[in-house]
Amino acid sequence: MVDGIDLEEVKEFARAFKMRRLSLGLTQTQVGQALSVSMGPAYSQSAICRFEKLDITPKSAQKIKPILEKWMREAEERYRHKLGAQNLVDFCGTEPSKKRKRRTSFTPQALEALNAHFERNTHPSGQEITQLAGRLGYEREVVRIWFCNKRQALKNTVRLMAKPAPPAPGGGYLTVAQKPPMKAV
Repeated sequence: MVDGIDLEEVKEFARAFKMRRLSLGLTQTQVGQALSVSMGPAYSQSAICRFEKLDITPKSAQKIKPILEKWMREAEERYRHKLGAQNLVDFCGTEPSKKRKRRTSFTPQALEALNAHFERNTHPSGQEITQLAGRLGYEREVVRIWFCNKRQALKNTVRLMAKPAPPAPGGGYLTVAQKPPMKAV
């Protein structure tokens, strides 16, 4: 029990939810899309994934659990009493057809060149980015995004170093060391 929340109950429901979702042939994306339509964008594929992995605060788990219970009852009802799987696809939606570009892996040599350039200039011009991309053999957009991500990482590091210590357990997010044994089996 943490803050009046039965962690074992949440853990058991997360396991059961995942099993029921898979047995209905639904993806986390489909569940997230359906919930986003009816409940708003707070219930995305990422939220479903974090809940199923129990990588979530107890308060957030307590908030999403009744929503997932209600949604799963409706999904199972449609599956049993209507047109089976096709009706469920109509209810949940299909996977988006747009495929994402594969994540770029930088060679150690490219990372060395990018980091060296970043140390000299955190905001290179468009021309510098184009030249650097050509020299390294990467798309211009990939190099541009690398600089954006590197600036954001630097900003986050500076912010974390200036921040006071986090609150004690019972409020806020749990660190790995503090996290109670809630891992799904």
